Parts: sequence; C-alpha cells; structure tokens
Amino acid sequence: MVPVLIPFKQVGIFVLGQEIIQYLDEFEFEVHDMSEDQVAPSINYIFFNPEMTLFVLDKKNDFIGCYEELLYKGVNLIGLSVQQFSDYIEDDYSDEDKLFVNEEEEQYVYEFDKIGLQVWTKGKLGVIVSIMVNRKEHYID
Repeated sequence: MVPVLIPFKQVGIFVLGQEIIQYLDEFEFEVHDMSEDQVAPSINYIFFNPEMTLFVLDKKNDFIGCYEELLYKGVNLIGLSVQQFSDYIEDDYSDEDKLFVNEEEEQYVYEFDKIGLQVWTKGKLGVIVSIMVNRKEHYID
C-alpha cells in the first residue's frame, strides 16, 4: 500500500472515521489494546510495509500514525526537517511541545493545524521521525 496523504481524510486506503473492520482481512497487523490508557485511550492496529498505526475509537479510525513513509504531492514528508516541511506545505506550526517517548529519548512535537498533521522530530526543529494524521474534528475548539 502506498501511503499517500489526503489531508483530514485518509492515508492510502485507510480513511479516517471509517470502521476498522473493512481492512482486517486485507492486511497483516498487530493489535495493542490501549483502551485503559488515561492520556490516549484507543485500540491500536499496527500495519507494516510501510509501518503505520491506526488509532481506533468506537471501532472507527480516529487518527493514523506514519513512521516510515507519508507521501504528499509526491514527496515523503518523513525525513524532512521541520523547516523543509514547513516550506513545502507553505504553513508554519501553531504549537510546539517537548515530550519524552521513553526514559532516555525526547522528541519535539509540532502541530500543523491547516493540514491536520502532528509532526514528531528528534531534536528541536530536527528531522521528522513520525507524523500523526488527524481529522478536522481534532482542531475544532
């Protein structure tokens, strides 16, 4: 599957807001039940080649995490610096956070509201290592 981004809508064939059941016979996957997590309760379906996670709430795709490849207008966004990414999509980030992904590793998170992406980097304004693709509903106040 080619992970082509349609902002606020889908990555490849995975459509945000659609039920997960329709994809389960087509792909190999792992399931991580995080429904008891207090920060981000979901059931996570991890797909491979390229690696991505569908974060599922109420049996529907809530958001999608991409870790190796995410194509937008012919360019893989993962591996770009935040500045290259910002220049390419012609938008600047609205928010920046520093989070620890484990005891030893911190990553910076940048919100790009106009395109519905949360970009994770190693180092401040560093190279993008993952991107979360969100629905428009995530940005409604």
